[in-house]
Amino acid sequence: MNSERESPTERRTRNLRTLRWGLLAAALAFGFGFALVPFYDVMCEKIFGIKPDLNPAAATSCTGVDLNRLVTVEFETSISADLPWTLDSEKKTVQVHPCEPSKVVFTASNRGMIGMTGQAIFNIAPGRASAHLTKTECFCFTEQHLAVNETRDMPVRFMLDDQLPKDVNTVTFRYVFNLLRVDLAADSVAYHAATGPELTLKSTDPIQGIAHVAHVR
Repeated sequence: MNSERESPTERRTRNLRTLRWGLLAAALAFGFGFALVPFYDVMCEKIFGIKPDLNPAAATSCTGVDLNRLVTVEFETSISADLPWTLDSEKKTVQVHPCEPSKVVFTASNRGMIGMTGQAIFNIAPGRASAHLTKTECFCFTEQHLAVNETRDMPVRFMLDDQLPKDVNTVTFRYVFNLLRVDLAADSVAYHAATGPELTLKSTDPIQGIAHVAHVR
């Protein structure tokens, strides 16, 4: 029986081996966490054409505004058929200098009879301009929830760098809002309160976002 007992030397060896494996696992987990950040940035940049949450001065080769060149930026918006919202930009086009921080305000309104959450998808044309675009603020970064009759101003801050190809004189930003979900619980109550005692909510079409009502006698 005594021959099967672990000696102090064997116990120390086993403990050291366990400690080494634990330290290695911790180091790998720590490195993996850091690796996710650039992976997310690459996916956003390559798929959606954006560089999120970056300081323009640090994210580009810009050393100063290029006053000798102007680039026209156009804004196009559309809404999916199942989302009763409107989305407009304060300006349809702007002219910007490379390396010049710019801001354009978009306004979204919920014209439906129930609160909804949407997500905007962004793309840029021509596609090769995406490598020269930095966005530091955009409603397309996150989901947007609008209650019944709510209107929201949403600024977009961006910059085109001075390495944008010389033959690219016009860049188009396109935003398409899509329905993610409807809020039946909270906004049904809000709708009933807004319509007064003569109307009561019977049912809601989650696809069209239209509340069907009937008079209460």
